[in-house]
Parts: sequence; C-alpha cells; structure tokens
Amino acid sequence: MSETILLFVKYPTPGKVKTRLAATVGAEEATRIYRRMVEHICALLPQSIVPVVHFDPPERRLDFEQWLGPLLSSDAVFEPQVSGDLGARLREAFRKALGMHSAVAAIGTDCVEIDGAILRECHEALAQSDCVIGPASDGGYYLIALSRSCPELFEGVPWSTAETFEKTMEIASAAGLSVHLLPELHDVDTESDWKRAEATLASRP
Repeated sequence: MSETILLFVKYPTPGKVKTRLAATVGAEEATRIYRRMVEHICALLPQSIVPVVHFDPPERRLDFEQWLGPLLSSDAVFEPQVSGDLGARLREAFRKALGMHSAVAAIGTDCVEIDGAILRECHEALAQSDCVIGPASDGGYYLIALSRSCPELFEGVPWSTAETFEKTMEIASAAGLSVHLLPELHDVDTESDWKRAEATLASRP
C-alpha cells in the first residue's frame, strides 16, 4: 500500500477566492495571489506520491487539468469535491483514499510556509502515529493526515474558526488516535498575512 496527498483547490475566479484578502487588495489581486499560492504548493509535492486534486466547481475539470496538470506528477488524479461543508468533503475524500492507500494526507492552499521538511516529517510520523496534524496560528490546521480511518474526526467541527484545531484534537483523543503535531504555521487570510508569506516565498529557491 502507498501514500497519497489530497489537495483541495478552488478555481481562481475573482470574487470566489481569498475574499478576506480581497477586501483590502481587490478581487483581481487576491485572485493572482491565490493562483501563486496554489502553484507553489503543487510544485513542492513529492513526485513519488500521486496527488489527488479535489477541485471546485466540478464543471471546470478541464480548466483544472490544464492549469495544474503541468505542475504535478503525470499520474495525478482530478476529482470534483462532493457537496456539503468542509467536514463532509474531507470525510468522503479520506474514506475513498484510505480504501486504496495506507496513509493519506490532506492540505489546502492557504499556507505557503509548508515545505519539503514538513512533508517529510508528516511521512515519517505516519509510520508511528494514527494521525498527524499541522496547527495553524489562526486556530485551524494546514494539514491533516491519517494512517487509519476515523470519519468522526470531520464531524461536529466548527470549521474556519479559532476552535477548529482544538475541537479536532478533542475528537482525536476521544477516538483513541495517537497524534503527532507538526510545527505551527501561518495561513494567508489577510493582507498582512500575505506580506509575511510573500517574504517567505521570496527567500526560497
């Protein structure tokens, strides 16, 4: 059995992505930033692991394949996101992926501080732990990975709030999961977040 990485992506349409950022930089600039963040994350994914891109909206499959296909391994899989809140989408994606892989990680595109070292630590930790979580400074998380199924991990969670990570940890503890925590990183939600993230990107080769 192998590992896989699930990547959740929206199509970069002005007014549909990074709306908090757009409030101060404008919808067009926020969309440009979003594209850059997505492309950065895609470029650092290990070529040895087949990524599954869960995209939205579903009718733009060809657009996603043309946009992200050249940045990913040639056998990357593109699947439309299911309906429902983030918990429903994560739950279904993990259910399907864990039926084919021994370990599954999911990341979004809001955290450009993710790097190869973070992904290697996640990979190594999954050999010893049921769950790996990367907490974000805003109270959410930028990565979650499982080596065994735990659908309840995505149920009853207050998504996109300061309590997301804390509630997820409570559920993991109640489910008896062994958890490895990655370093806390920053998501990009606001203009000041982006200025910090842009400096991070500029410092990388």
